[in-house]
Amino acid sequence: MKNKKIHVYIITIASIAICCLFAMKIFFFRIDLTEEKSFSISKASKNILKSIESPIDINIYIGDADANIAHLKSAIEDMLDEFAAYAKHNISYRYINPSAAKSDEERKKNFYNLEERGMSPITISTRDSQGKVSQTLIFPWAEVIMNGDTLPVCLMKPTAMKSGEQSVNAAIEELEYNLIEAINILGKKNFDKIVFLEGHGELSELYTYSIMEQLHKYFQIDRGTLADDASALKDYKAVIIAKPTKPFSESDKFIIDQYIMNGGKVIWLLDAVSYSASELSKSGISPVMPLDLNLNDMLFRYGARLEASVIQDMQCLYMPINVATVGEPPIFEQMPFTYYPLVMTSPENAITKNLMNVKTDFPSFVQQVSLENGIVMDVLLATSNASHVDMAPTNIDIRNIANIDPKTFVNARFLPIGVLMKGQFQSIFMHRQAPKNLVNLLPRKDKSISNKMILVADGDIIRNEIEQSNDKQIGIVPLGLDRNTGQSYGNSNFIVNSLLSITDDDALIQLRNRSIKLRMLDKQEISSNRVFWQVLNTLLPVVLLFIWGAVYIYIRKVRYK
Repeated sequence: MKNKKIHVYIITIASIAICCLFAMKIFFFRIDLTEEKSFSISKASKNILKSIESPIDINIYIGDADANIAHLKSAIEDMLDEFAAYAKHNISYRYINPSAAKSDEERKKNFYNLEERGMSPITISTRDSQGKVSQTLIFPWAEVIMNGDTLPVCLMKPTAMKSGEQSVNAAIEELEYNLIEAINILGKKNFDKIVFLEGHGELSELYTYSIMEQLHKYFQIDRGTLADDASALKDYKAVIIAKPTKPFSESDKFIIDQYIMNGGKVIWLLDAVSYSASELSKSGISPVMPLDLNLNDMLFRYGARLEASVIQDMQCLYMPINVATVGEPPIFEQMPFTYYPLVMTSPENAITKNLMNVKTDFPSFVQQVSLENGIVMDVLLATSNASHVDMAPTNIDIRNIANIDPKTFVNARFLPIGVLMKGQFQSIFMHRQAPKNLVNLLPRKDKSISNKMILVADGDIIRNEIEQSNDKQIGIVPLGLDRNTGQSYGNSNFIVNSLLSITDDDALIQLRNRSIKLRMLDKQEISSNRVFWQVLNTLLPVVLLFIWGAVYIYIRKVRYK
C-alpha cells in the first residue's frame, strides 16, 4: 500500500513537470524579480529586435581588469542574452581581448587597429589591500555587425567625477540604450529628413560639422534657404536654426510659422545679444547690445521671450587669462571664465537625464510669457545657484574676472537657458495676410496641432571649434570638447537627444531614464573586519546546513518511532 502511494506521487509529479515543459514551449514568458527590472528590456527594444530581418554579430573588446569591469561584462552578457530571447534572428557575440597578444608588438598593433576605427582606450586604476595601485588599459567598446555594416558602440564613458563603481553603474544604466540604438541604426531602411536653415548668417557647415556627423546616423541632413517657396519645409521632420545673426524677413517667418502649425518641429538656437569677439581678444572689453533677429514677436506668440542679457556663472570653464598689469609682459593664469557657464541638465527629462553639463558661450536666458496659453515649458538647461546677469546694453570687461567677489557677484539663481515647449501654438499671422511674394501656398492654419519645439538662448551650444595645423590643414574639434582641459561635455548628446525626442522617437530616448540603485559595500567595514566577514560567509552556510540536517533527522525519528 505504501509503495502504491509512492508510485502515485512520482507519476503525479512527473505529469506536472511534463505539462509545465510543454506549456513553456507554447507560451513564451520571462520573469524578472529584481526591483529595477535589471534583466528586462523595454517594449521599444523588443519591437526593434523583432523588426530586424538579419542576424546580428557583436564583437566586445573589453579585456580583464578589476571586479567592476567583471560586473560590467556580466551585465553585457545578461543584456545580450535577453536581446537574443526576443530577436527575430540569431544574435551572437564574442569577447576579443586586444591585450591578449603573444608579443608587445602584436599588442600595440591591436591597440592601433582599434584606435584607427575610432575606439579609444581608458585606463582603469585598481588598489589592492596593501594600498598598491596598478593600472590597466582597456577598450570599453563593442562593434555591432549587420549585413556587412559595422557600428562601434562605447560601453563605458570615462568620467573623472565618478568612482569605479559609479562609472560602471552609469554604463549599465545606458547599456540597453547604447546597444539597441546601434542595432536600430543598422536596421533602418528609411531615414527622416531634417534641415539646417541658412540665409540669416547661421553657422556654416564647417562649424556644425561635428554635430552633423553625429546626426547622420539618424537622419538625412540638408542645408538651404527658404526663398519664396511656402512649401519649402513640408518634407522635413525638423528644422534647426543655428545661431542666426541677421533679421528674418516676414516671408521666412510665415513659412516657418505655417510649418509649425502643420506639426513641424523646430530647434531654435539663438543669441539674444551681440558683442565684438575681436575687441575682446585685443583689449578684453566689448560693448554688448541686443540682437534684433525680428523673431521676438513670433517667440512671444508661442509663449517665450529671449531676454537680451549676458549671464556669468561661477560654475564655468577655466581659461588662461592675462593677469599682468598694463605695460608689463603677459602673465597667463588658469582662472574661471565666468562668461562660459557650464549649465546643468535636468534629471527630470529624458532628453537631459544622465547627461553631463553643457558648455555655453555668453548665454542669455529664457522667460515664459504666460501660463494661460496652454503651453507647457520644461526647463532642460539651467545655470547654477551662483549666477550673475547683466541686461543689455552693457559692457564686458574680462579684466574684472580676476577680482570677482562671490558675496556681491551672485544676483540670480537657476536661470533657464534651454527649454522644451509643448502644446498647441498660435500663429503669429492670425488675422494677418500672407506675404504676397510667396508661391506654393498651403491651406493656412491659425493654431497648430499638439506640437513641440526647443528654444536655447545660446547659438554657440551647437558650434564646434576648428583648429589649424602648421601646414594650414583645418581640423574639426569634437562638439563639447574643452581643448584647454581635454574634458568633453554634453553638447553633442543634448542636440541628438533633443532631435530624437521632438521627432517622436521618444520610445528610444525613454531608455535613458533607466536607473539602477548602486548598492555598494561599506569599504571601511570590509577593511577593518575583513577576517570576520570572510569567516562568517564561509562557515555560516555550512552551520545552517548542519542545523537543518539535524532537525530533519530528529523529525524523522519522532515520526517513525
